[in-house]
Amino acid sequence: MLKKRNADRQVKVSVCVVTYNQEKYIRQCIQSLVDQEADFDFEVIVADDYSTDGTRQIVLEFANNYPELVKPVFHEKNIGALKNFVFVHNLAEGEYIAHMDGDDYALPGKLKTQVDYLNSHPECNIVWHRVYIMNDASGKMAEDLIDYGRLPKSGFNRADILRFITIGMNSSKMYRSSVKGFDLPRFPVVDYFMNVEQIGSGVARFVGDVPLGVYRAGIGIASSGNTTRVLLRNSFLYFSEKYPEYKRDICAAALVLFFAAFKNRKWSNCILFAGVVVKVIRMGAFLDIWRDRAIIGMLRIPNSVKQSVVKK
Repeated sequence: MLKKRNADRQVKVSVCVVTYNQEKYIRQCIQSLVDQEADFDFEVIVADDYSTDGTRQIVLEFANNYPELVKPVFHEKNIGALKNFVFVHNLAEGEYIAHMDGDDYALPGKLKTQVDYLNSHPECNIVWHRVYIMNDASGKMAEDLIDYGRLPKSGFNRADILRFITIGMNSSKMYRSSVKGFDLPRFPVVDYFMNVEQIGSGVARFVGDVPLGVYRAGIGIASSGNTTRVLLRNSFLYFSEKYPEYKRDICAAALVLFFAAFKNRKWSNCILFAGVVVKVIRMGAFLDIWRDRAIIGMLRIPNSVKQSVVKK
């Protein structure tokens, strides 16, 4: 257990937790964070988006028990998951910032493993770790499909993040506060947008030999209708204008989502991503998909726990 934070010490890590009506999960989430053993100071900022169940009471309980560690934020009205995400990350004071969705939880060693890596690898702006994926409906759990031997040895750069879309789970992410600031577009954004901007001229990598967290599939914004796909489409078009040198990578990403929608007969999604492909078409994108097929195959939910969901 980490001792209470000395106000005179500088925060090394801010863990940003977003939650809304998650009384079933939030206790395990916060407990997994306050139980982290570390030789540095960290804070846990929990932003509750005007929950109407018992979530707020649980967060208050932790804030009272760990007043120097857990910092609650209670919105006076519901502002939405995406605005809540941006809001809590803007409050972070740490040198490094980690994200956690309120329905996921950390495993022992998460924070220290990521901090140690960032300390010793200044070229790395973002680190993820492997996770166990839990089917929340059935309770089945399996390791993700990440195979370190197939990952690029140099790490993932901006082109890779644009091309692969989702690389690490959002709740496994830690990044440098120095890359926190960037211009937001007029449309809502998801973690894909954040990753593209925050990678900057650096790289992103997976760290640790074993899963260091648990991701619950089938709940949250990622499983709510077509919202995520629309936001991805908007991001593709935005980045095609801001970073025209990466149109081939954006084309590859849109093609993968188009083919997946076509395979599953999701015609509205086909139309969404076909429009992007037409705008940024690059024939080399087809070669990129073939070349990267092994990595693309790793970035999915294992069949043993698979539901009709996409990653957060």
